[in-house]
Amino acid sequence: MSTTAAPDPMLEEPERPGTSAKYLGGRLFYQYIVAFILASVFLYACYAAMAGILLPNSVQTIEFQHYFANTGVQDVNAVQELTNLKQAVDAGTATATAEQQHLLDLLGQYEAARATSISLMMMIGSFFTLFAQPIVGVISDRWRSPFGRRAFWIVAGAIGGAVFMVGLRYSSTVALLTVFWTVGQVSLNFMQAPLSTTVADRVPENRVGMVSGLSGVGMMAGFTGGSVVAGLLFNRLGLDTYFVFALAVVIGALGFVTFAKDRSSKDLEVKPFDWVGFFKGYAIPLRDHDFRWTWIARFFMFFGYTAISNFVLYILQSHIQPALSASEANETFAGLSSAALPGQLIMMLIAGRLSDMVGRRKPFVIGSSAFIAAILLIPLLVPTLPAFYVFYILLAASYGMYMAVDVALFIDVLPDKEAAGRDLGVANVASNIGQMLAPVAAGQIVALTAGYSALFIMSIVAVAVSAAAIIPVRKVK
Repeated sequence: MSTTAAPDPMLEEPERPGTSAKYLGGRLFYQYIVAFILASVFLYACYAAMAGILLPNSVQTIEFQHYFANTGVQDVNAVQELTNLKQAVDAGTATATAEQQHLLDLLGQYEAARATSISLMMMIGSFFTLFAQPIVGVISDRWRSPFGRRAFWIVAGAIGGAVFMVGLRYSSTVALLTVFWTVGQVSLNFMQAPLSTTVADRVPENRVGMVSGLSGVGMMAGFTGGSVVAGLLFNRLGLDTYFVFALAVVIGALGFVTFAKDRSSKDLEVKPFDWVGFFKGYAIPLRDHDFRWTWIARFFMFFGYTAISNFVLYILQSHIQPALSASEANETFAGLSSAALPGQLIMMLIAGRLSDMVGRRKPFVIGSSAFIAAILLIPLLVPTLPAFYVFYILLAASYGMYMAVDVALFIDVLPDKEAAGRDLGVANVASNIGQMLAPVAAGQIVALTAGYSALFIMSIVAVAVSAAAIIPVRKVK
């Protein structure tokens, strides 16, 4: 006599064969949460380490050799003295000799080249990721595997990203850095998109806000932890620091697919894929009024935020008075990230849950965006290190609130829940375009104005527009 196992009361069985069950609670739910957060931490730690510490140091080392190889300036740390002299000359408290003026001219060219190189590198990398997440989102929506729809792409993306990080370690020109950064970023996006989509796959709507907040915690903890670890390790390991993060992202991916196993998708029913329709499909979610305005808001937020965050290391060396050396900037970056982490995590944890409790998303997103625009005035008006610490701590907390609720807001305004992979991929295109255009604009502004003040003004305007763009959203309070 055969018996059928009783259904698990902690699982909501899917209507479509081959898709994921939703966790209503219990061990599987919390196991998923832990594995998801850890994978997110390691993934975003790689992004932060590369964008904030490793790539800027690689670029400025290469550009330093180009401009100062035949001068008495020995290494990138020695540029600090020149920067302080420039600040004194600009303030009218010092006069440069002819030899010093020559070095100051080289300093200006070096800083412009440094900003331009990192900005073009970031732009090219972001351009090629524009379609990466929607493509892998659609493919993973339709992927048949005994391990579920998303697992293969999560692991493959992590391994690909790790391989190309090793390539970055051995790159000796800006061109090579650009190639390996671009392909590596695409690979990591192939991990990120399916990983994020598992929230829509496995979490019921009444817990999306909480999990979205925890997702944001993982993201911000990763960003912060990556900056701290990279900042501390780079002065000791140099470019070998790339190996640490390559290993971390692979561990995170393997840990997730091992401890948060999905149902088999071998029975998934799919129709023949129409690639022409796919590319036309980019526009489908953007036809929806609420999705479109939320998309616009995310674009301007990432534009404004990225314009500053990608240049923090250089801001510490060139905008802050007195200027920091390259080594001091690396360690200060780590200190800034450590100081910012507590407030950031608290806001991430509180905001998502509170948003669920009160049933509102818009006030959290609008309020955090407006506050970010306001605090960007601090380093503009008071360019000192203590003031920058205050700014960075407040920025992290307010950005933590934004990210905790913004993901939940996007899930709430999805036009088609059955195409969550595609639509969330399109949502992430807003982030990618913002991250692509911001460095280009930022690099040009720094090169043209020979400073960073105008950069803060541009970011203030962009983030203020982001706050205003949420107001027209209708179906979410």
